[in-house]
Amino acid sequence: MYTVDLHNHTIFSYDGSNTPEEIIENAINAGVDVIGITDHQFSIGEKNLPIYYRHIQHCKIKYADRIRVLCGLEIGTRPSPPENLPKATEMFDYVLFESLDDPRAMDFYEFLEWRRQFKCKAGLAHCDIFRLAERYGVDIFKIMRDYDIFWELNTSGNYIYYYDFLTNLKKQKLVKESGIAVSVGSDTHFIAEYRKKQIRRANELLQTLGIPLP
Repeated sequence: MYTVDLHNHTIFSYDGSNTPEEIIENAINAGVDVIGITDHQFSIGEKNLPIYYRHIQHCKIKYADRIRVLCGLEIGTRPSPPENLPKATEMFDYVLFESLDDPRAMDFYEFLEWRRQFKCKAGLAHCDIFRLAERYGVDIFKIMRDYDIFWELNTSGNYIYYYDFLTNLKKQKLVKESGIAVSVGSDTHFIAEYRKKQIRRANELLQTLGIPLP
């Protein structure tokens, strides 16, 4: 089984406890094939983004024969993030916009216009897209296809939508038929709490359903 984990925090984040190298080596030991580092944009700061990017690029090379490493960034939406981020992340592999379903998040239509400015892949982290669609009365799947946005199954245990999707056959069918891509993210902040079984279960479910990865 091909296993991905595209949501991990390191000491570049205010709430991260491990170095990128420690996160990557932990993923290797857990049998992960693709590991994504996605530290908080507001923790890194605009001036330090190039340093962060170069460090992850170094890790890509260092671990190339053992695991695929991707450079991501988690972007806050409560409130709206800095306007220069599209330019600053042009070379990144992807970005994750977090908690867009939160009532305090930026307006959804404003977000969509902003997403157009990003050249890299973009995903929605720990976000209940069904609740988001109901709030705005939109066809969320069409929008995600049109704007090239993938969805994250966050296995950290902190989000109800993840558990619902594991057992909700109707929602599984809707996502499968929609054609949107879905990633898996552990949202790791401390490797001692790494949820290896949950990561494998989510990856296995997506592959069984035939839902594409980003």
